[in-house]
Amino acid sequence: MSIEPIGFIVLLLGLLSMVNGARFAITTLCLSTLLGAAAALQLPALGGSSIQPSHLLVLFLVVAALLRPAQTQATLASMAYPGPGFWFAAYILFSVASSFFLPRIFAGATLVYSSARDTTGMMSTVAAPLSPGSSNLSQSVYLLGDLACFAVVSGLARLGYARFIALQLIVASIACFTLALIDIGTFLTDQSYLLDVIRNANYTMHTAETISGFKRIVGPFPEASTYGAVALAYFSFTLLLWLERVQSRMAGLATLFIGPTIVLCTSTTAYIAGIFVVCMFVLFCLKRLISGPAKTPHVTFLVITLFLIPCVIVALSLVPDAWNSIAGLMSTTLSDKLQSQSGEERTAWNTLALIAFVDTATFGAGLGTVRASSFIAALLSNVGLTGTLLFAAFLYSLARASGRHMSGDRETHAIGNAAVMASIAQVASAAISGSGTDLGLLFSTTAGLAAGCLATNTSPRRATRSLANRTPLETSTSLMRAPMFSTR
Repeated sequence: MSIEPIGFIVLLLGLLSMVNGARFAITTLCLSTLLGAAAALQLPALGGSSIQPSHLLVLFLVVAALLRPAQTQATLASMAYPGPGFWFAAYILFSVASSFFLPRIFAGATLVYSSARDTTGMMSTVAAPLSPGSSNLSQSVYLLGDLACFAVVSGLARLGYARFIALQLIVASIACFTLALIDIGTFLTDQSYLLDVIRNANYTMHTAETISGFKRIVGPFPEASTYGAVALAYFSFTLLLWLERVQSRMAGLATLFIGPTIVLCTSTTAYIAGIFVVCMFVLFCLKRLISGPAKTPHVTFLVITLFLIPCVIVALSLVPDAWNSIAGLMSTTLSDKLQSQSGEERTAWNTLALIAFVDTATFGAGLGTVRASSFIAALLSNVGLTGTLLFAAFLYSLARASGRHMSGDRETHAIGNAAVMASIAQVASAAISGSGTDLGLLFSTTAGLAAGCLATNTSPRRATRSLANRTPLETSTSLMRAPMFSTR
């Protein structure tokens, strides 16, 4: 194991998180999720795997929570049945168990594109017989880190930190936009090497690619599709906060900044998932307009999406040069994508992944065994039908909580709904191009925030004061007995 220069900074921030508590830890974690191309640690023994700063900081976040009894109890309570945390824990624990047993039970039963890295640190592009590998262990560690992040964030949201966590996600979205501008600026001035300090992970970097004259925005990530998926998640979160008038100025500014970069990043994943997300927002605003209570932002969004954007498209079609550039971009990223070498390769991954699902009698080949190009194909081929159903139960539980009217704080409920929308956006992006079953720490953060906000029907400030005046045993008893949802 070797520590990168950025790793020492991460370790220092981690120690400060333990001392300064939840607020500092959440701030550093949210910002560190942006460093998707960075490595704090390198692990040559695991095929050259890179440990990102965010995954290292999760350890300190957990320790910081364990040092404080109220936070520990709230973290444990976040996984109580029948809440979303219970199903998320069940899905991850089943996945981890599958990583040990299934690759050995079905060894040699089918051909797969493995998620494991070879001695040079690269993933294999040749199908090979199913067998255990280093990725079984590394993916298990990543998923356990996701579970820990989800539980702690959910627990903190229960204790009244929801507004603070939402604010940090807004700040992170603005930081994401800033790094996208730096990426474009360093590319145009031929100084991309300035970002090498945060592009030191053992990944293939697609940082200098262009399509139809447009620079593919990657920001602090290794490729445009990853940037597009993250930017779309932030866009979904900040947009719903703006619609619900929660932190409306900062949320509106962040939405205005991050939105155009999704269009300019030239990512097929971002375009398709973005259309799905915008349709969800249109339906949400129409529902508010019909059944109420609709606000000015809801009407504004409907006017922009249903009237102004079509008018702009018609206007651009009257300008041949502009229209030809846009049409060329759309053709390259959408209609011609499946015929490209990348598209054919990804289709082959998904085809072999689904064959592995059938060859293993729907049990799956085990977490981290099969590489795919769709989260759905990855779920089926790695953790089988059981793991897929457990994840579906988790999503259903999260969406069901969002759909119920809460009798408590309106702002907390709005933050929870925004976090649900951001989580769905990430699942939509992963369903198009996700190579594995790990949705990442940003997903765990937004899903945990949603579960924590939607699990309580009391004012967060009142809940915080109440918990602060109780012993750890009383806190644990009250949290475990509290209903996960309430209806009116």
